[in-house]
Amino acid sequence: MLIKTYKFFNQLTQQAMLDHNEGYVDKSKSISSEIIKLKSRFGIDKIYRFDLGENVDGFSPNIHNLYNNQFRDQNLFDKLNEYPNITHRQLRQKIAQLYSIAREHIVISTGLDSVIDLITRVFFEYNDFYAMSIPDFYLYENYSERMGAKPIFIQLKEEDNFAWTESTLDHLKNSIIRFRPKIVWISNPNNPSGQIISSKTLLELIKITHAYNVFIVIDEAYGEYNLNKDNSAIQYIKDYENLMVLRTFSKAYGLAGIRLGYLMTSSKDIISALLLHRHHFPATQMAQKFASIAIDDQDFITSSLLNNEKRKKVLFEKLSSLKTFQYIPSSINIYMLKNMYITDDNLNLLFKQKGIFTSLMKTNGTMNNNYLRLTVRTDEDNEFLFQKCWEIEQEIIQSIKLNDPNHNCFRTLVNN
Repeated sequence: MLIKTYKFFNQLTQQAMLDHNEGYVDKSKSISSEIIKLKSRFGIDKIYRFDLGENVDGFSPNIHNLYNNQFRDQNLFDKLNEYPNITHRQLRQKIAQLYSIAREHIVISTGLDSVIDLITRVFFEYNDFYAMSIPDFYLYENYSERMGAKPIFIQLKEEDNFAWTESTLDHLKNSIIRFRPKIVWISNPNNPSGQIISSKTLLELIKITHAYNVFIVIDEAYGEYNLNKDNSAIQYIKDYENLMVLRTFSKAYGLAGIRLGYLMTSSKDIISALLLHRHHFPATQMAQKFASIAIDDQDFITSSLLNNEKRKKVLFEKLSSLKTFQYIPSSINIYMLKNMYITDDNLNLLFKQKGIFTSLMKTNGTMNNNYLRLTVRTDEDNEFLFQKCWEIEQEIIQSIKLNDPNHNCFRTLVNN
């Protein structure tokens, strides 16, 4: 007799399995095996990864120096039998100095996904409400609903380039008054659209939540790409205890592999509760060392951000020349792209056949818009992407021409 094991799971786990949401990455599939199959089937020599939001400049060269010197001298290997520092005191001190906040206001954990998970376990009980803008980072929804919380969605509109407006701000305020959500989740810059919330709107968001005793999480995973520091919520940490700001070493710092993220808040109670739920050793000694070196090299961050701006400008100018493609102008290193005549699923498949991986966004707020999420990569990679977009566009024009040369969309294409 086959035992239905899932029936022994708690109610929240069963519900989470039923509501399975892949987000940008399907954890049940192997990307490596898919790449091998694609290369073999379509005769592809190289796969271009536009799907991960990584920094194509890599990480600080000072980390290379550490690797070459200390690894050769066995200094780090001699530490492998020791447990890592549990307080992360030195790393927290460097973060505190960088942002002019207190070291005690910082909690470090294993990547921002771990931090988001910690927040949901600290705050949510079954049938609590949470609010989030859509489109936004899918893990807010996944992790909140794992705990049985219910969503209040604030729809950002395509005609506004998925940016916050007075209308969406009013929608959030009315939703807070009506439902009293425990937490409002917001990424700034937004993932996936790359939009940055203005300093005025950002402060208004914080003030609204504070006035109604609602906690707000501002996820600044891509915050280093925000060149205007007035648009960061870190400056308000000291004044609003309901505010939590998240940052990571995975994006601009180029250290996604070390899995290190952190939360900043002036609330002692939130800090204590997060530490209560956090694993004892969430960050290896090696990860802490690499992160510490990365923070010291702000020249690398500045250089990398300037490189990204230059590459993005060239890429967006080329994409603007296409007649069937549409993109959302982004302030960071990710952006949203679609074709007006092909669904996101079909476009994703076409890109794969041409050696390009992109992120499907089967999440609330994007499912009916046919956008894919892509990363700004090197000039060479971006040129490859543009050429494949151009090829797809020519195939579309030819298909429309052969099927119905009098079709309105064909006449529009050739006339433009």
